[in-house]
Amino acid sequence: MKHLDKIANLAVIVGVIVFLVLVYRGEFGRQMAPESAPQNIVGETVSLPGIKLPRDRNTLILAVSATCHFCKESVPFYKQIEKDSAGRLNIVAVLPQPMDEAQKFLRDEGLETNQVVSARLDVIGVRGTPTVLLVDANGKVKHAWKGTLDEKGQQDLLAIALPGP
Repeated sequence: MKHLDKIANLAVIVGVIVFLVLVYRGEFGRQMAPESAPQNIVGETVSLPGIKLPRDRNTLILAVSATCHFCKESVPFYKQIEKDSAGRLNIVAVLPQPMDEAQKFLRDEGLETNQVVSARLDVIGVRGTPTVLLVDANGKVKHAWKGTLDEKGQQDLLAIALPGP
């Protein structure tokens, strides 16, 4: 009987360790996997107080969260967009965190945008992060990309958002 108690206790300890590792890695707190994309919002008009849409160029809205590991994984690509756009796009980051946390996240990740907005993401029709929206000067969504983009998705986004000269 004592042997069975030791095995049961060991099983409980191993289970707790596995649970803690999964929580630490964020497996229970994933914001959005690419396959769980929100409804299609292409053609809809987004409006968010605080977003200034320039008349002379499109705006790329990065809907991200400081707590989303998919967003952190996508930062190198977002930096590439920033570099490749060379001012041809207005880039806006929208985060659900308070402004100081949102700015700290972007600063820590080295991601510079034209604007940072703190707001609930559902206000712009987004239910998960990361989501990237390409909108025109009136806020009409021209294209939307959801989740972490693979190489083809990244190339598609760049080709659509930054067409050749």
